[in-house]
Amino acid sequence: MAKLNIKNAIGEKTKQALNNSYITSEQIKQNITILEELRNFIPSPTAEELAQLEDNIIKNGCKDALLLWETTQKSINEKAPNPDAPAYVLVDGHNRFRICTKRNINFNVQLMSFPSIKEVKDYMIDLQLGRRNLNPQQASYFRGLRYNNEKSDKGKYERNEHKSQNDTYEKIAIKNHKSQNDTYDELIENELSTSEKLANEYKVSRATIMRDAEYSKGLEQLSPTLKNAVLNGEIKIGKSDIQKISKQTNKKLVESIEELEQLVKENSDMVITESKSAKTAQKQLMITMAKMLNSKNISLKELDKLIAIAHELKQLL
Repeated sequence: MAKLNIKNAIGEKTKQALNNSYITSEQIKQNITILEELRNFIPSPTAEELAQLEDNIIKNGCKDALLLWETTQKSINEKAPNPDAPAYVLVDGHNRFRICTKRNINFNVQLMSFPSIKEVKDYMIDLQLGRRNLNPQQASYFRGLRYNNEKSDKGKYERNEHKSQNDTYEKIAIKNHKSQNDTYDELIENELSTSEKLANEYKVSRATIMRDAEYSKGLEQLSPTLKNAVLNGEIKIGKSDIQKISKQTNKKLVESIEELEQLVKENSDMVITESKSAKTAQKQLMITMAKMLNSKNISLKELDKLIAIAHELKQLL
């Protein structure tokens, strides 16, 4: 029997392990899944911010690893043909991934484990709230989103009515929604613990957290493109008007500025204003085009509107 060369054997095993690790890493990169539900969950950067990010990555490379949810196909698709097959869902780094893929720039990945997509969303909210470049609208949106998620996680009630400013949100909610299993005192204690906890964490009042919750709920009734335009400040609309929209029970998402303005007018005399810039005109053009592409029949009125916006953009460029 030939004598085993321990040194060579260890070296060969190490080489195989490194090769397998490299192959696995490259395979993961080639099989990253993007869920629209998660991509639309986070507001998109402005055109200027995206251009700046691309310039930085081209000059310095992609320094931060993309975060991936390591799970199985059945976690993201109940009808998956191979339910136990691995899935790698992009959690953080959607813009970096798009830029690196387009520019053929290398990037690193970090795998993370979550019990379900709900915990993924909770993590994404915390990640965004931990960043310092949020504008007031975005901060309000994420605080409200976190409150709504935590309330939903605890099986809480949904508030359907709104009273005067003289009443506290907590008392109103208790008055209108009594649980069959909990007493009023228990409900008040639980509700206060959620709003108070977030209020203390973000150094705002409990009433602010509750208003944020309404703001977030109202924004979720807008299409992703329109929601991003509001959160980025490209469409100027008061937070109070979005809060009023949260009471609506629309069957479909609001797709256009005109629909949004009409919905606001039904609840308020406020009028939406837009920044007079090429950026805003370009955004409006994109929204109008997307609506037309999703429509089965395009009317002459819609086409004329598209031409008018395009002409306005041409004048601003």
